[in-house]
Amino acid sequence: MTKKKRWPLVLCLLTGLGAAGCTSEEEEQANSRAKEFAEDYFNLRFDEAYGNCTEDSRKWIAFRASNITEHDLEAVRSAPEGAYISSTECQQINDSTALVRCIVCQALAADSLEQQRGRIVPEAAYLIPLRKEGRRWLVRMEGPLQNAK
Repeated sequence: MTKKKRWPLVLCLLTGLGAAGCTSEEEEQANSRAKEFAEDYFNLRFDEAYGNCTEDSRKWIAFRASNITEHDLEAVRSAPEGAYISSTECQQINDSTALVRCIVCQALAADSLEQQRGRIVPEAAYLIPLRKEGRRWLVRMEGPLQNAK
């Protein structure tokens, strides 16, 4: 490897980003938005989740909210802790689109519509698409979030 090719790697290691990978400011902003959205969405704070998504995505949040059952609420209330995001990984596709993989822990299964109701899963991966509108990254759902397995 030439000195020129090693320089970006050295710079990343010196700034402490080597272990996590070199990420741009845009990717960091997309990661932050996806994490904030996911924390609200998986803790059933749908009103707050609305603020982090595109106008078109809100119908999918309303759909999810309208399908929460009493069994689901009981499972969430009896869980020892709320849902949290253990990690995020952003792939910026271009200047205005990105895809963030979130590892969500202790959340109500988003696929509980088809499966057993009121099921808390220890860990699941979700792919959250984002679109940049103006200067803000916003979640852009094209359907209900599903476990990326």
